[in-house]
Amino acid sequence: MVVDKSFNEVEIITNSRLHFGFLNLKSSKSYSYGGMGLSINKHPTILTVSKASKFESNLNKTLSDKILHFIADNKLSKKIRIDCVDSPQKHIGLGSGTQLILSIEEALSKFYRFKQSINIFKRNYRSGVGVNSYKNGGFIVDAPKNNLQSNEIIFKTSFPKEWKIILIFDSKAKGLHGSSENKFFSTDTTRSLRKKLSDLTLNEIIPSIIYKDFDIFARSLTQFQELNSLFYSSIQKSSYLSHDIAKVIKKISMNFNIAAGQSSWGPTSYMLIDPKNEHYEIISILDNAISMYNNLSYEIVTAKNNGRKLSYK
Repeated sequence: MVVDKSFNEVEIITNSRLHFGFLNLKSSKSYSYGGMGLSINKHPTILTVSKASKFESNLNKTLSDKILHFIADNKLSKKIRIDCVDSPQKHIGLGSGTQLILSIEEALSKFYRFKQSINIFKRNYRSGVGVNSYKNGGFIVDAPKNNLQSNEIIFKTSFPKEWKIILIFDSKAKGLHGSSENKFFSTDTTRSLRKKLSDLTLNEIIPSIIYKDFDIFARSLTQFQELNSLFYSSIQKSSYLSHDIAKVIKKISMNFNIAAGQSSWGPTSYMLIDPKNEHYEIISILDNAISMYNNLSYEIVTAKNNGRKLSYK
């Protein structure tokens, strides 16, 4: 197997995603997990694989070593350079780890002209939101599973771009990850919570997106997030990891109809607003509220309704 001579570089630009929560956690009797989320148009992962005189990489040693093992096992040329040009901050709720892994695997597959996808890192995914955000973009509900290598979609659609998304960041907080996260996910879910989450998803959230009914969407997604926070009550004492973010969102939600919640383990949180409402008034109040905290910042983004961008140079 040889490197394609018609190009010198493969570049992949991926989406970040918001993870709105799970339909279910671990179940000993049926299917587990299943997630809901949305691709956004900012904070991409950008990765390149190019020809070089020797193996070079700005990835961490763990990733680089696994790539070198893959190259050796498949008797491939080591004369490549791998660069992560840009990536969201780790462990803040934007799914940077999944996007980086998928980018590396696809870029190497294309660079070495494999006819099938490759699985260098043997990573399993409790939620398929990140995988399907990478492939398709948009609003995604992925199916509960009994095999962590499965990432089937229940529902996928374009998300209204006119519904603006305000991301709120807390520079002092980091979401749960690694072994602590794995230990948490060994817990069985209560059946009553699963039923409520499924009902909200099927009968309110999905139809409200299809019909672009922001009022129902805002109410039902916020409720979905509040129920999801009950999963994490042993670790996170409220709906938000960041108490400062919680105060800001409470101030806005007392006066405006918004959808609000935390992405994944946080601390990044979001407010979705309908621009037909008092858009600029919300921003004015938000500016005032955030100015009281030196650790908080915000950014306005929109949905991204297509998947990763692949290019050859």
